[in-house]
Amino acid sequence: MPCLFAPPFQRHAGTTAIIATVATLAALTGCYDASARGPQSPSPQPPSAAAIAPAQPATVPPARTAQEDWSGAVTIARLVAAAQAHHPTKDAIQASRAAAAAQVRQAGVWSNPELEVSVGRTRPHVEGVERDTPYGGSLRQRLTWWGARNARITAASAHQNLAEAEAQVALLELQAEVRRAAIAYAAATEAAVQAEEESRIASELAAMTQKRFAAGEADRATVARARLEATTAALQRDTRRREAATYLAILRLWCDPSLPDRLVIADALGTEVPLDADRLALAAEHHPQLRALAEAVGAAVASVDAERQSRVPDLTVGVFANREDEKDTFGVTLGFEIPLWNRNEAAIAAAEAGRAKAQAAARNERLRRNRDLAEALGAAQTAQREATALAKEALPVAEEMIRLRQASFQVGAASLFDLMEARRAMNAVRGDLRDARRRSALAVVDLGMAVGDPSLGAAFSSPAVSSPAVPEPAQR
Repeated sequence: MPCLFAPPFQRHAGTTAIIATVATLAALTGCYDASARGPQSPSPQPPSAAAIAPAQPATVPPARTAQEDWSGAVTIARLVAAAQAHHPTKDAIQASRAAAAAQVRQAGVWSNPELEVSVGRTRPHVEGVERDTPYGGSLRQRLTWWGARNARITAASAHQNLAEAEAQVALLELQAEVRRAAIAYAAATEAAVQAEEESRIASELAAMTQKRFAAGEADRATVARARLEATTAALQRDTRRREAATYLAILRLWCDPSLPDRLVIADALGTEVPLDADRLALAAEHHPQLRALAEAVGAAVASVDAERQSRVPDLTVGVFANREDEKDTFGVTLGFEIPLWNRNEAAIAAAEAGRAKAQAAARNERLRRNRDLAEALGAAQTAQREATALAKEALPVAEEMIRLRQASFQVGAASLFDLMEARRAMNAVRGDLRDARRRSALAVVDLGMAVGDPSLGAAFSSPAVSSPAVPEPAQR
């Protein structure tokens, strides 16, 4: 570059040589983007449009401009979509993506140039020499070697992929929480409806018993027993209502405060899900957590390469100019650090230890996922079989028994105690069936978490095609 402190005729004389020197060094060290991304090193993955956007400051989640229509039966997928759209986790994920993209850009930029300006005053020791005020300046640019720069970019890109995989894990956990809350609300609502019906029937039986007592067909003990049953049923009804209201409040926190009081979820306690162990095992290979750990291993390997490349000293080029009363001095400088005492061995060892830990964590997570898959599959199969047996075998028998007891009670062939015992038996069967369906639905969610899809849609929507596992990077 031209010397700022030389007279005009000297600046034109040294400009061409300085520009040629700096350009040659820049091309050799890979400071241009075109040469830094050559075929010798894989190019980093291009960030998505959301990742390129600048990071926004942390703010309160935006208020919903228009309330959604939650009338009629809704699906769990719609609740999950509402939670993902308005939950603060979305803002955190966007901030993480923007930060990771900024790190990739930062890894490829040059170091800032250093500008130094000097002004002095001479003190002559020889008689007859006048005082002088020399001044000058220098400009230095540090250039990173091509391999070290590309290793740094690769490490930053690997961390960007890791951030994206961790974002998918966060969304997966949010989806599972919403599904569990929806299942709990549906089970509590069903229990509240059943308790409402039992309270109504108990009240009718108490009124019927009171009429029989007035007609001399029942004693006081029977009337008291009927009133006790009606009071107990009313207490159970109120408890079930409060439970349903609690789970609805949780859903409103997750999804939308405008959810109606009588929200109906169509598929919370749905039908049986086909459980194919082979398909589930193949789907588990694509779990976001396993992908995140694989990206962590890749980032650790890239960090080791970057630390090893940093042992090569950077090159510093510069230009300088000094002006005195009788002469001007200008030129170029070339310097680099001599790796005599510090060869970055500690940082390399720490990076290699991080790589070993990442690989061990990936192996441990794979074992844990296999264990969780086996446990969730067994729990789902047990709950589904129990629900099927109760619905097809136990519930019809209980309904038939209560129907016979009611007919006998109306004609006086059965006592109130016989009728109440029959109703307790049927309520127990209904409660067991509801609990089995709830446990089955929750087990499916746990199974989906082990697979990486709480809805289990991806596990059964595509054919069972084997995909190779992600290989672990080789030791270097």
